Parts: sequence; C-alpha cells; structure tokens
Amino acid sequence: MDRRKDYGYRMPTFQSKHPNGEERSGSNYRRIPWGRRPPPPRDVAILQERANKLVKYLLVKDQTKIPIKRSDMLKDVIQEYDEYFPEIIERASYALEKMFRVNLKEIDKQSSLYILISTQESSAGILGTTKDTPKLGLLMVILSVIFMNGNKASEAVIWEVLRKLGLRPGVRHSLFGEVRKLITDEFVKQKYLEYKRVPNSRPPEYEFFWGLRSYHETSKMKVLKFACKVQKKDPKDWASQYREAVEMEVQAAAVAVAEAEARAEARGHPPLQIPLISSSSISMESRYSFGIFIHS
Repeated sequence: MDRRKDYGYRMPTFQSKHPNGEERSGSNYRRIPWGRRPPPPRDVAILQERANKLVKYLLVKDQTKIPIKRSDMLKDVIQEYDEYFPEIIERASYALEKMFRVNLKEIDKQSSLYILISTQESSAGILGTTKDTPKLGLLMVILSVIFMNGNKASEAVIWEVLRKLGLRPGVRHSLFGEVRKLITDEFVKQKYLEYKRVPNSRPPEYEFFWGLRSYHETSKMKVLKFACKVQKKDPKDWASQYREAVEMEVQAAAVAVAEAEARAEARGHPPLQIPLISSSSISMESRYSFGIFIHS
C-alpha cells in the first residue's frame, strides 16, 4: 500500500536545464530559446578574406549562367559573418569591377538572385560569361521574335521561326543538342526566358517572354537593331517597337546614373582594399566572350 497517497503526499517537481537549452520538468520538456547569437567581432582582414573567396566563388558559379542565390553565398562562403554581408559583398563587387570588368547585379530582390554582367560593350548586342556563343545567337533570335510580337510570343510562333533555321522539336542538333530542352529548361533556369502556360488553355498552350537576365544583359534597342540587320531594314520601319526601345534606353540610362551615384556614395569611406586574387588563377571559361552565331 502506498502511504504517500493516503496522506496526500505529492512527489516534488524537479527542474533542470539541459545543455541544448531545454528546461526539464518531470517527463516534459520546454525549449527555451538561446536568443540571437552575437556576431563575431568585425575584423577587416577576415572580411577581406571572405570577399576574396566570394569573388572566386561568383566567377565559378557564373559559368552555368544560373543566377546565384544570396542564401548560397551565405552558406558556402560568408558563413558566420552574415551580419557583415553588405560590406563583404561590396568589397567583392569592387574587385570584380576593377579586376575583371564585371558588375555584380541583383536582378530579383524578392528572391535575392544575383548575376555578373560585363562592363564591356558587346558588338553582338548580348553579353555573357559562357563559351556557348552559338546558344547566345539562338537566344538573340528568340528575344527578337518575342519583342517584335508585342513582348510575348506563343510557342507555335517560336517554332515556326526556328523551323526556318532548320531547328525542330525532338530532333537533336549538332550545336544546340535537344533544342526544346534548351529553350524551355536551360534558358528558363538561366532567367533569359520565361515560359508560361496560357491561362485556361485547353489543350495547354505556352508563351515565351523575356527573362530578368535578358533585361540586364541586352536591351530592346540592341535586339531591334539585330532584327533589322537580319531583315535588312531600318529600326524606324517598326515605329512602335522603335519608340518602346528608345523609352527603355532613357529609363536604363537614368537607372545607371542612379546606381553609379549610389555606389560612389557607398564608397565614400576609405578606399576598399582590392582582393589579392591573380587574374591568371581564374579559369578562362569564367571570362567574358562575345560573338554571335546565326544558323542558316
């Protein structure tokens, strides 16, 4: 017989702290948050070292042309110095601009996606860090079709043009491989194109639009001039497209001035030390190459 029950005896409740921050009470646990961990002390040498690593990381990652996520930069390079992300990325941006003539550009603030853009002008009208210049030529054709069709083009229209160039869905090409996969998967992941289903279409129909990267690596004026060169016409022959391209040029110029002023203001502090990176240590595939290819 349990006499503790007869006399109203109650076992005392013991509480103890677990090393993982949990408070123990009998068989129940209640997690007590540690609170926000303090950032490591600001050490300029360490921040510069992380910026150096970030430069190399960005140049290598850019070879795929898939936009680079801020979360990946934090996880793979910056790590516990995430509190100093703005300063580290500014130091890396400075080195990329001065040593490799490329700008680090955030193309999607909501998803925090970044790309590298050459500061050198391309005679082809589109920029890139890839050796696949034939693919860039094909991309220019698709971008021009989209622009000349009111900034969107149905999949049927795109394939009508590509068939004239000897490209067909399901038929592997010696330069482009599987063309459908290239334009609906690779170019889409790289943010050169958007590929969307037409709402309520039965059977499903799809349309192509310019992707975020295309707006930064080329312009509607360059694409219009490209189309005019192929068609042997003057840009003003397409009056509405010409007006739109001019408006975009003006807007882009205003944005460029504002960004340049912001960078100059941000760098008003003592000049940042250029990372100790030898340009010879970077793969040639991570440098910018230009040119255009039109399959005929």
